[in-house]
Amino acid sequence: MSAEAIGLEEALRFEVRRLLVYRTRVALCIGLTTVVTFAASNHLWRSDTPLWSDVMNLVTAALIGIAFALLTRPSIQRHAVPFAVAIFAFGSCTRAAAGIGHGDVATTAITLVGLAFVGASTMPWGAGAQIATAAIAGAAIMINSYFVTGSMTGPPGQAATAVALGMGVSVGLAIELQRHRVRTTVEMLRRSQAEGRLAQLNAELEHRVHQRTQELDGTTRRLAREVQEHQQALAGMRESERRLQEVLDHAMAAIYLRDAEGRYVLVNRYWEGMAGRRAEDVVGKSVEEIMPPEAVEALNAHNRQVLESRQPMQFEEVIRQPDGRLHTWVSVKFPQFDANGEPVGVWGISTDITERKRAEEQARQHQAELAHVLRVGTIGEMAAGFAHEINQPLGAVANYAQGAVLRMRNGTVQPAELRPVLEAMAHEALRAGEIVRRIRDLVRKEPSEQKPFDLNTLVRDSAQIMEGEARQLGVQMRLELAAELPPVMCNGVQIEQVILNLLRNALDAVQGCSAGDGCVDIFSAASGRDAVEVSVRDNGVGLPAESVDVFAPFFSTKANGLGMGLSISRSIIEAHHGHVWARRNAARGSTFSFTLPLGNGRDDPARPARSAQGR
Repeated sequence: MSAEAIGLEEALRFEVRRLLVYRTRVALCIGLTTVVTFAASNHLWRSDTPLWSDVMNLVTAALIGIAFALLTRPSIQRHAVPFAVAIFAFGSCTRAAAGIGHGDVATTAITLVGLAFVGASTMPWGAGAQIATAAIAGAAIMINSYFVTGSMTGPPGQAATAVALGMGVSVGLAIELQRHRVRTTVEMLRRSQAEGRLAQLNAELEHRVHQRTQELDGTTRRLAREVQEHQQALAGMRESERRLQEVLDHAMAAIYLRDAEGRYVLVNRYWEGMAGRRAEDVVGKSVEEIMPPEAVEALNAHNRQVLESRQPMQFEEVIRQPDGRLHTWVSVKFPQFDANGEPVGVWGISTDITERKRAEEQARQHQAELAHVLRVGTIGEMAAGFAHEINQPLGAVANYAQGAVLRMRNGTVQPAELRPVLEAMAHEALRAGEIVRRIRDLVRKEPSEQKPFDLNTLVRDSAQIMEGEARQLGVQMRLELAAELPPVMCNGVQIEQVILNLLRNALDAVQGCSAGDGCVDIFSAASGRDAVEVSVRDNGVGLPAESVDVFAPFFSTKANGLGMGLSISRSIIEAHHGHVWARRNAARGSTFSFTLPLGNGRDDPARPARSAQGR
């Protein structure tokens, strides 16, 4: 037998077995429906349904359920024919037992003959299985007839002949239907095999076509990958742009991107609100078309500086808003580079500092007022010392003048002898005038501008002002100033006021505990590479407890002190971007120090550049 025939026979057996399992399940469903129908009819039409009938129906239903479960097992499916015949035999016996119980003969015979015909027409189990089922059904009819009528042959004459004839016809019908099923199944299998061969031929043809078009397919796939990668890159770029725009729109600053020609490429939501324009009305337009004319030159200059330097830069820009008011912005700008590292645009992040600038200006004015009040108070406290300092040269002038007058009255003086006297009088008068000038400089209201100062000069001037008071108190004042210190950017009057405050506090501290050995030392030195430090050291009573902030407002150790001197001094130093502190000396007294950043007479390099219209 050929392999094809063997395969066809094996496929036929598989198909028959599969169909038999399916129709056995259908038969079980019909049997279960029959049991339920008969049980219901018994209770519906008969009032004296015996208990054994319900028990038998229940057992039958349970056995049908078991048969359903067994049909799911592969071992039972491989022996589907005997299992189906066994189920048919069980059904025939159950029906015969029910007929005996109910005394039915004709009904049982008709039902079993019907079951035989149903099995013959539906079950693909062949002649042997159908003969077996017909024999089982006939035996069940005879047994039923015997127990009901007392005769094995059942109804006489034509009825018995009809039953026997029906059984025979069922066998013949089963044989014919089985032959038809086999023929139909074989045709289907052959068709399936033919379709398989056709599919194989198609596959071979496709393989040959694939071989012939492999190069083209490879090119197509490569192009498809490139397109897909391009689409993915575009999608990723769009997603990145969306996320970037979302971040930019939630920033509390104006963020924008201009190309190398100054045209806007991107603006965020804050910028739209600031400029009163929508992004779609701005993108693609130049600075000249968007910004006020007076701001264009400075903004373009800043763009050029960033592109030429290729570095981030910071600017202070003043731009007139749509409402007509000038706003000050701190703008951080940095270049955007292309794939070749060439600058192609400028990013900008601008923060509105208008209110902060105004607040810094309420603060500077307030500080200047407080400083002026403190200087006036200081002059009041030093009034006696200044009076003494002024009286000395004035007294000397009066003495020289009286002496010269007496000698002139006596006629004993020569003109040449009066020259030293007149020179001494002029010197003392100039000395008194210098003291008055210093007092006037301290009490006047000075402008808040800063310029380069030699810190040693400010220290010497302050020491000279306090020299007379120190002499009266018997306190030695010594200066140890570093040579060739670089200049500092400061308000000279305010820094001189700080030094005076520290010197007065030092003198007060020494006065309270010295026994003729009071001493105040003033030092200056470089502090690192970008600052200068000044220190005032005394050997007085020293600082209070470490937990006390001597720079706090209204803190004072003096009976009549306001406690504002050190507080204002700290605010002055911090406004100059410096630092002030105090420490206890190892032996006795305390040291107060402050630092100031260096300056060179030009704009502070640490400060942001300003736009042209903001200067």
